[in-house]
Amino acid sequence: MFRSLQRLGLRQCRRSISTFHIDNSFRGKLQPYLGAITLVSTVAGSVVVGVGGLYLLINRHLDEKYPSPPEISNKETRRLLRGAALREHIAPNPSIAYVFLLRALTQLYKDGFAEHSPAVQETVLRLATAADKMGERQAAEQMLQGVWDHAIADKRDSMLARASRVLGPLLTARGAYDEAVGVYGVAVQALKRLEAGGDVDALRLDTANVVTSLAEVFALKGDCPSAEALLSGVLVDIRGRPAEGVDGWTCLDAVVMLDLAQVCEKTERPGESAAWANSALKVTRGHRGVWACDNCETHTLFHLGRLAEASDRDTAHVFYSRALDLARSSNTGNIEEIKASIKKLHD
Repeated sequence: MFRSLQRLGLRQCRRSISTFHIDNSFRGKLQPYLGAITLVSTVAGSVVVGVGGLYLLINRHLDEKYPSPPEISNKETRRLLRGAALREHIAPNPSIAYVFLLRALTQLYKDGFAEHSPAVQETVLRLATAADKMGERQAAEQMLQGVWDHAIADKRDSMLARASRVLGPLLTARGAYDEAVGVYGVAVQALKRLEAGGDVDALRLDTANVVTSLAEVFALKGDCPSAEALLSGVLVDIRGRPAEGVDGWTCLDAVVMLDLAQVCEKTERPGESAAWANSALKVTRGHRGVWACDNCETHTLFHLGRLAEASDRDTAHVFYSRALDLARSSNTGNIEEIKASIKKLHD
């Protein structure tokens, strides 16, 4: 499967978020959940703002790395957003982050922030991201569509770029390929505009990732020539950069080659597909032990096994077995899918 379809949400045992459709306003969307929230503000504060040195250190780190928008002056709201950041980045738990963010959003409304304000839209984006990670994809997409519409209307390029990272995969996962192409296309244009006045190197990496996602959607749509052209362009950009250990460009290098391998397989060019996959392996094997590289290697080995099935079942078994061993040792890949393929070889 392509990278953009490999996002598996973790569904929690909690009340469904699907009742968000009851009222189209964000205030209405919040109402079904306000009574279910047992985490009061004093607890939210004590979790993050303690008197011990450890808590102070965590607070300082959160304020530096994940600061609240400067226009938010309410200390309670800032505590809630800090608590959400803790559960988003340091001790990840999307369901707890969701609770913090929901209370923060409620407080923002009480403080008079308008629906289209950057503070509200930023919080809704984070809320939607947490919902997505909990497996509540329909609710996440609904919230993100609102964020997207506001960002388009207000010409907020940074928000468009960030929202596309979550909205694009959600649309792709449910087969809304044309909508996903539109989202990624707008995001690329937004990132190009941002490059004129920001951290160009970081923004170019963001752009390359979005273009790769766009290519993956074209491949899923069946437009392999467009996908291959986009991926080849990204690969040219990657190859023109100096090697700097394991960074975002290194990871993208392997991902793009695996994507090209899958495009070649889809267009019945098994020899080229195998060549691209083996090139991807050369990158990932140079960084064994890095989770992202191990994950990519697991999927690449599985791909090579699938290619070998048509002509050499023994070789396919070797690739599948290596993929399974790596998946188990590194907690990567789709273990059940690999096991099913091995079983099919012996049926």
